[in-house]
Amino acid sequence: MDPMALGQMKDVFMMLTMWVFVGAVLYIIATALRRRQRNQMQQHVLDKFASAKDFADFVQSPAGQKYVESFADTTTSSQGAILNSVRVGVVLLFIGIGFALTNLGHEHNFLPLRIGTLFVAVGLGFLISAAISFWLVKKFEKEAKE
Repeated sequence: MDPMALGQMKDVFMMLTMWVFVGAVLYIIATALRRRQRNQMQQHVLDKFASAKDFADFVQSPAGQKYVESFADTTTSSQGAILNSVRVGVVLLFIGIGFALTNLGHEHNFLPLRIGTLFVAVGLGFLISAAISFWLVKKFEKEAKE
């Protein structure tokens, strides 16, 4: 293969990897901000009650039941947690592969290869964690049915 074409392919791939990395960082920041905002809103709603009786009356109302259900869904959704782990693992895996591939033809520069290896290892960790979580959820559901 022509060295000039190989250099251009590496530049395009490196630019693509950089944009994927920036997108992943922005996604993580946006998710954290959204979670923080939701937690602040829930705390604000809970602060509005003057006594435990007021809160108990609210929880027994249809609006209160809907509020508690939405809160319970976000904290106990195993499917959401597993899918999030898979999503993060796949993104980190591809970022790591991208970093590792930018080292092609530059045997003297090991920094991108080391960074890529780190991202691949963390991405595989997330994927393995998601697989174990999925297996455990299925096992617990099976035991609950028995």
